[in-house]
Order: sequence, then C-alpha cells, then structure tokens
Amino acid sequence: MTRDIFQPSGQIQFGIFFQGVNSGTIWKAPQAGSQTDFESFRHIAQTAERGKFAAFFLGEGLRLREHLGRPHALDVVGRPDAQTMLAALAAVTKNIGLVATQNTTYNDPADLAHRLSSLDVISGGRAAWNIVTTDNA
Repeated sequence: MTRDIFQPSGQIQFGIFFQGVNSGTIWKAPQAGSQTDFESFRHIAQTAERGKFAAFFLGEGLRLREHLGRPHALDVVGRPDAQTMLAALAAVTKNIGLVATQNTTYNDPADLAHRLSSLDVISGGRAAWNIVTTDNA
C-alpha cells in the first residue's frame, strides 16, 4: 500500500473542533445537541465534511480542571473515548480527517501507537494525533 505525502497547496484548510470537553465550554441551548450522543458527533462531522472542512478534531480531557487545588470545572460525564468515537465516525464519513487528542501521560506508548494505527487503517489513512502531555501542573 502506498500513501500520498501531503504537499501544501497554498490554500487554507479548515478543521472543526468539537469542543464540549468541559461544562464551561458547551452550549446550553437545546438545539446544540448532546455532548455525549453519537448523533451529535455524526451530524457535526458530516456537516463539516459537506462544507469541505479538512478535519474533525475531538479534544479529550482526562483530568479535573483545578485552581489552587480545588476543582472548578468537570469534564463532560459519559463522553465517549476519542478514538472510539473517531472509529465510528470513519464509518459514516469519507474524506474528512479524524483527529484525536491522546494524552501521553495516561497512555502506554505501544498501546497508543497501536490504537492510532488501527484508526488510520479503519479510516483509510485519515487519522491524525493531537499530541498532549498535560497543561496542568
């Protein structure tokens, strides 16, 4: 199997960031949809793909946000694992890139490489990794 190497085209490419990582950043309006149901993810990814966006980026927060040792914003409870969600989205999209934040603090490198490689195969080469160690001391 051969892969094309990305060559800059001189055109701007946009990606969509499905925020919702914590309760302070999600929309409260009912029409915003759920931050945990597959239907919300599918709708946004397919809409972005129709709009010719280059990537669907799913951030992931695996920690409590805190200030001075006290939690102040909890991550959305019940949000699916980023790579699991992107694998499901690979089945209902054709061209949009699928990007996951995967924290190297909480993932074994060999396991993470295997899961990213699996997503890449399942998606036909559309997987990408947003590398994060941590932003919280």
